Amino acid sequence: MKRLLSMTRAQLLMTVRARQALFWNLAFPLIVLGLLSVVIGNGSAFNATVGVVGKGPLADATRHALASINDVKLKTGSETEEWHALKNGDRDAVLVIPDGTPTTGHPVTVQMFYDNTNLSQSSAIVSLVSQVVQGVDRAYTHRPELVMLSSQGIAAVNNSYVDFLAPGIIAMSIMTGGVLGISGRMVAYREQKILKRLRATPLTTVEFVLANVLSQLVVVLAQVVILMLVATKLFNVRVVGDLPTLILFALLGGLAFLTIGFAISGLAKTGEAANALGNVVTMPMMFLSGVYFPISGAPEWLKPLIGVLPLTYLANGMRDIVLRGVGAGGLGLDALVLAITSVLGCGVAARTFRWE
Repeated sequence: MKRLLSMTRAQLLMTVRARQALFWNLAFPLIVLGLLSVVIGNGSAFNATVGVVGKGPLADATRHALASINDVKLKTGSETEEWHALKNGDRDAVLVIPDGTPTTGHPVTVQMFYDNTNLSQSSAIVSLVSQVVQGVDRAYTHRPELVMLSSQGIAAVNNSYVDFLAPGIIAMSIMTGGVLGISGRMVAYREQKILKRLRATPLTTVEFVLANVLSQLVVVLAQVVILMLVATKLFNVRVVGDLPTLILFALLGGLAFLTIGFAISGLAKTGEAANALGNVVTMPMMFLSGVYFPISGAPEWLKPLIGVLPLTYLANGMRDIVLRGVGAGGLGLDALVLAITSVLGCGVAARTFRWE
């Protein structure tokens, strides 16, 4: 235990003294967050995401009318799925259209639930949907007022772009620190014969690896606390969930990417090769895992690839905690994927680790 603690302390001191590591772990994520929040901002232009629930000619006519509007993004799903999306702030409005055919004396009522946390946005959406329903009423029934609209506002989670961006940036910094940081460090130790010297000491392989894991998890802890503090104080990011859940989930994500970093360090023979392999692993995840923009708008052919990237699940889980207040019990799939990644990465790392 004493050797383990001493080695962990030594790794932490080397991390703190490495200015380049501090820049990439803390300063760079803050720079990206600041630049994107200034350049993109919160998005003042009108656009709406509307979910439509229902089957039949009337629902199809409503979908067709909404799809023809450039500023409307149309979504289709079950009533439970669309209601959940509306409550989470992923929909601006949801239309529930009954299957019945409107006839004289038996009008059909279309129910609309909308997010009323933004008054100007919700007013515009209510007006727009009202016009769409009136148009469908005239075109489909050829008689006025056979299709009625009933609207109800609900208090959904109303997040700005910066709110969305902050958890993704923290997840990205955890990934880069785990993959690039560990792989580069281990290969450098091997090239500088440090590992060879350590092997001659009483320090065991398990103690050495565990010390590096513990020191990097302490770095992850510092990343989460510092970056979230800056995000809330400087960029006014709203946090709904609790910090302990966020930290525990971030540590799980950090462990997953640490094992990937160890696996790369075992496969790479030189520092250049480790850097190249690390970039091959991290660059696709950085741009395809929804760090900067929601993955809901990605092409359908790309979504299977997005679904196997570990960073997708780390970013999604952190957003669920921060923006929606999801507890540990609601992170099942995200936590499971990161745990599987940890096991697989650990298996590869164990087979490829070498002292020289």
